[in-house]
Amino acid sequence: MGNMKRLCLVWACLFGLWAAPKASAFVMVGPMDPAELASGGIDFNYTDDLGGPKDLKTFFRWNIPLLTYAFDASFMQYFGLEGRDAVKEAFTSVNDFFHNNEYSGVSSLELTTHGFRSNYNTTWLNTTAKNAQVIDIKSLTLGLIINHLGLGNPYRYSFGIHSTSTNSAGTQINFNVRLRNFDPITYKPTSLINNVAFSYRLIHDAPPSVGVTTLPTFADMEEFTTDTTGNAWTSLSAITDAFYGNTAIFWTEQPTLFGFGVYYDGKNAMGGHYEPRHALTYDDAGGLKYLYRTNNYVYEGLDPNVVLMVPANFLPTFAIPVFPGGGGRIYPDPTGIQGSYVPRRNAGLIPGLPITSSVPVQAPPALVDIAMRGGINKIQFQEQQFDSFLGINFTATTHEWTDVFVSTNGQNVVNLNDTTPGASAFIGVPTLKHFTQQVGRAIFQPDILFVADELGVSPDGIPIAFNRTDNTVWVDNYTNNLGPAQLLTTNVGPGSIGGPIQYTFTKLGQGFEVIWSGEASVVGNTNTYSLWGHIKGPGPNDIVVFPNDAQMSILENAISPATAVPVITRIIDAGEDNRLTRTQENLIIEGSNLASVTAIQILNGNLVLQTIQGSVVQTFINSHNQIIIPPGHINETAEGADGTRTVVLWNTVGKSDASTAIGIATGVPVVTGTSRDRLNYDRVEHNVDIYGYGFRSGQAFTDDGNATLTYFRVESADGTMVFPADGNSSAATFEIKSDTHAVLPVNAITAIADGSNRRLRIARGPATDALSSTNNVALIANITTTPTISNLSLDSNNNFRRDEAMTISGTALNTARRIELINSDGSSLDPATYLDLPYPGVSVDDNGSRIQISSNTFLTSTADGNGSANLRIFKIFNSVGASDSNTTFNVNAQPTVLFLAGFTAPFTFNRDAVTGDNVTLTGSNLKNVTEIQLVDENGSDLSGTPSISVPVTGVTVSDTSIVINTKTVQFGNGTNADSNTTSKWRRFKLLSARDAALSPQNLRFQVGTPPSFTSFATTGGTSNYRRDSDTLTITGTGFGLVTSAEIVDVNGLTIAANSAANTTSGLAIDSGTQFRVPANSFFNANRLDSSGANSRRLKITTPFGVVVSDNNSTGAFTISATPTFHANLSTSFAGGGYNGGSNTYNWNDGKLTLNGNNFLGVETIRFEDNGSDTYINVSFNPHAPPAGLIVNAEGTQLTVTKDFINDRNASWASSGGNATRRIRLTSAADQNATSGLIITSTTTN
Repeated sequence: MGNMKRLCLVWACLFGLWAAPKASAFVMVGPMDPAELASGGIDFNYTDDLGGPKDLKTFFRWNIPLLTYAFDASFMQYFGLEGRDAVKEAFTSVNDFFHNNEYSGVSSLELTTHGFRSNYNTTWLNTTAKNAQVIDIKSLTLGLIINHLGLGNPYRYSFGIHSTSTNSAGTQINFNVRLRNFDPITYKPTSLINNVAFSYRLIHDAPPSVGVTTLPTFADMEEFTTDTTGNAWTSLSAITDAFYGNTAIFWTEQPTLFGFGVYYDGKNAMGGHYEPRHALTYDDAGGLKYLYRTNNYVYEGLDPNVVLMVPANFLPTFAIPVFPGGGGRIYPDPTGIQGSYVPRRNAGLIPGLPITSSVPVQAPPALVDIAMRGGINKIQFQEQQFDSFLGINFTATTHEWTDVFVSTNGQNVVNLNDTTPGASAFIGVPTLKHFTQQVGRAIFQPDILFVADELGVSPDGIPIAFNRTDNTVWVDNYTNNLGPAQLLTTNVGPGSIGGPIQYTFTKLGQGFEVIWSGEASVVGNTNTYSLWGHIKGPGPNDIVVFPNDAQMSILENAISPATAVPVITRIIDAGEDNRLTRTQENLIIEGSNLASVTAIQILNGNLVLQTIQGSVVQTFINSHNQIIIPPGHINETAEGADGTRTVVLWNTVGKSDASTAIGIATGVPVVTGTSRDRLNYDRVEHNVDIYGYGFRSGQAFTDDGNATLTYFRVESADGTMVFPADGNSSAATFEIKSDTHAVLPVNAITAIADGSNRRLRIARGPATDALSSTNNVALIANITTTPTISNLSLDSNNNFRRDEAMTISGTALNTARRIELINSDGSSLDPATYLDLPYPGVSVDDNGSRIQISSNTFLTSTADGNGSANLRIFKIFNSVGASDSNTTFNVNAQPTVLFLAGFTAPFTFNRDAVTGDNVTLTGSNLKNVTEIQLVDENGSDLSGTPSISVPVTGVTVSDTSIVINTKTVQFGNGTNADSNTTSKWRRFKLLSARDAALSPQNLRFQVGTPPSFTSFATTGGTSNYRRDSDTLTITGTGFGLVTSAEIVDVNGLTIAANSAANTTSGLAIDSGTQFRVPANSFFNANRLDSSGANSRRLKITTPFGVVVSDNNSTGAFTISATPTFHANLSTSFAGGGYNGGSNTYNWNDGKLTLNGNNFLGVETIRFEDNGSDTYINVSFNPHAPPAGLIVNAEGTQLTVTKDFINDRNASWASSGGNATRRIRLTSAADQNATSGLIITSTTTN
């Protein structure tokens, strides 16, 4: 056990020293005021015999530096010397905590430096003791001591009820809960106990109801945790609660890890130090440091048994020559005057006082009892024996020490009260300072007494395990600390712990156990049972169970010295063939006076071959009449042929006669343990120390084999041989240090033996029956070494697909504790990416040859990437070291695209470098993408493969998103991706080392750029667009998905709503750079006509934007259609001056109106006769006609006033009664329309 847990916990130790664990805490225990125990008829379950949880500065502690303990006769008779040793080991741990070779006193204790900072668990389990239901008396005693030093169970008292209140309706109870678990560093309340977080829940005995209908008789806040580190419930101060009692509730979980087979020991420590004191956990050490540090001041008194030895000297140094001081040193005084003055020179005297008289003296110094004191700093427990091991009379003793206290009160000198500054008697204003007095106490009874007794049973019939003295004699100093006005009356403490203390352990275990279940009779048995034991280690032979049958004989001999030599009447080997096989058989010696034996010798004639002496001899004594020497104590030097070896016994009187002669053979070797029991064994770097016996042989008999160990093999726990591979034993060169100690060198075992729970068997020969037995020894936890990686199940491109299973093959992988993905240069990722084992989804083969990692076990994408800059390697840490693999790979997972965002118009990707959309692709595992493509909606590639390779400026890639800044980066061959009427919808395709990933089908989109205008052309090749006959051809870019073409005014404004041409009205897209508008494709076109030069432009709309043709000759034009008149003259002409019946326009009667179509595109109006002679010829703009001409908004009516005609040529209005007058209209595109002939007249009707 000397090296137990040291290597397997090395990382925990380093973490404790370098990484500053979170925190832990302690609870202090002491008496409580009755008002704190209950409220409103509800008991708060503060029922421990030492009290309940205390707040800071209300603690109870000792202020005596030396306490004695003793064992009475009942204890010694039941537990014997072994029980005494167990208890002494507990006190040794505490004494070592307060004083050792690293520090003296807890004020000098540094929790980190001295190995307590990570010491969260110091337990170990002895499975044999657990199965036998044995309790370790040493650990229990250690827990009792910690409690009586002032610490309570934090797992019961961290959270506690302080008071209760109810609402006005009485339907709810408010439990005021206080946290009285204090951090050893900050002394602030915390819910962490030995670095494990705890919470709490209300436990009560009221029936469930809606609202409070019945008050509980008791309530408690029960602590609980979900922690799985194994460090929960480990505090020593909780040990006594392994025994149920002193509580009103049934524990959901036992508030301590202590129990059957569990033992605390410094060798089990986690903090990197393994001294006896390190049996105390971090919380225990922190709590005791707080209580007993010298700068933890409270007012407290001394124990009533303390007496003054040397008083305190309150006078300053300069006053001692003239006033008798209070110090302990008294100088010789020949005058007989009371001394303690400092000797003077010449005839010095105090001014104003007679030389021969005694100077004024102070009152006799008294013991300073109640004063402000710090902690005592260190306490030592010393065994003070009774007059014998039978414990009849206690041996009294005394103890002196220096008591340090703080005083704020000055001391007046009798008869000298003039304290005016400047007066001769003025000795200064008193200040706060330390004083010392020498005190002592006589110890007439032990402070702590250990007793064994019948304790009976509890009210429910369960045997009582132990009793201890309660807190009745503890002294409460609360009123001394409160001040002049006592305002609070419910506080108790600070105070002093006092004695004497008695720990009484039950004698449960004496006699036999007969179970009766109502039968008429039950046959008895001799099966003994026991509760108590001394657990020294984890092995089956590390237990001593009480009572020990031989104890009384040994004790009787200890108090009744031997008066005669031992007598041997018979010597028997277990096989009774007069040949002792020393590694396999007991040697039984019978006779008388054997309980007094102190030494055993084995002789060859008169030559002493081996002497066995010391305390081990007592373990052989079975009674006054029998000694049994078990295998393992007689060594190879005692071996000899049949009839050549005798035995002699010695006691304090002399030696016995020699026994009859026998032979002693070796037998097969026996392994009792190794240096790697329950630990990991590095077969490459470390030797294995093997302990047992039979490692050497005197070869007195042919069956004894070789002179030393020469063979070994390794087996699994079930006996299956794992090394060597051929099924035999393997030869090895052992280093034989003694018959009981051998060393197997490094590299004697290969990777074949790697695995857990391995047993090492040894032999002095090659035969299987020469191997050591498979006795119940501890197994080697794991055989392993520094891990190596030989193969990885990478894909064909040497990538680690983390969303698929990974198999790591190699050696020594069996104790892997961490699997980390690191950079190829050996540095960790940021943040580090690792799995701490055990981990769901990771399986490690027991033989260390393989680790299997399930898909998606490495869930984060930190390691993902492409190319040489993102190469990774696996690094496996086990209990020995870390692998050093040079197999590099990229890490990836299958990319998926779930959503698209960033389109200004839904489902429309404007890829323009100036106004384009910044698109965000959202999904998973996108860091692995190397190329982004635009593809057809069915996923097929487009011509020229429009794509962007990443990484590249303008594309931001993370694991969950890709953002394309179109203004920074463009798709190569992007025009090939532009949508058109025959291939409209697109999707994104992401390429990586994995399968291509497509954006969702339901999120398909159209691609393009905003349209741009280059030119237009009419069929006639002019800038006069004849909409009824011309095809308008427009060139530019971005025309793949033109949705409309609209005739607009010179300012680009709409002229007529819903007039635009579209693909349903005839607009035809030829390519992304050209489209056509056939004749008569515009709606409401008659409203669009304009004969003014460059008065119309074209507005082109696509899903990606709008463009208006240039406002110049390149993009502006006139628009017109061939003017038409109605078919009948009677409807073609109208107005106030026209008579349709006579087909005559009379100028005197008013206006002349022409009806027809397309008049808004007219550029010229001519008034002529049937011979084409022109009377009036006017060019005009129908949208801004001259006075006398009016064109309606629809272009279907043109009105001429009589003034217009009169002012220009009135003769046209007088046709002489003949139908010889007409009107000709010419459009901007030189398209004519001539009306029918009418009669005009100026005659008044």
